[in-house]
Amino acid sequence: AGFIGSNLVRALLERGDDVRVLDNFSTGNRANLEGLDVEIVEGELRSYERVHNAVRGTEVVYHLGALGSVPRSVQDPLTSSAVNIEGTLNVLLAARDEGIRRVVYSSSTSVYGTTRQLPTTEETPPDPISPYGVAKLAAERYCVSFSRVYESFQTVVLRYFNVFGPRQSPF
Repeated sequence: AGFIGSNLVRALLERGDDVRVLDNFSTGNRANLEGLDVEIVEGELRSYERVHNAVRGTEVVYHLGALGSVPRSVQDPLTSSAVNIEGTLNVLLAARDEGIRRVVYSSSTSVYGTTRQLPTTEETPPDPISPYGVAKLAAERYCVSFSRVYESFQTVVLRYFNVFGPRQSPF
């Protein structure tokens, strides 16, 4: 129910897909989903059972759930890790257990840290400096690992690039 997720939901609905959303609404906004024909499962990424129930019967999982905010991750790295790494692992395990063919994971350019190389590209080596960036990179690696280890299991990792300059960045 966040900004990116709710826009993805709209695009999937316009394409004719059936959509189920898992959100705990800690950062997402219910108003972003108002009037949309979606099934909402309220719950935590840290609960394998809740994630498993949410992905059951789907073909593709778009995993945008995260506890964002670099400052929050610095203040509380344990919770950031639990949600962003263990939550992603729950999504991957549930998808594998349900025979889902693909998981699309939303990462972050926080995996690059404060690189001076501009523009930053996918060829830039990851060097996260915050617990949030470390967690996103670890989750990416889990995605790659699952694609390599489990036959017929595909993962796609997306890193959203900031359109602001380095001094204007809200991240």
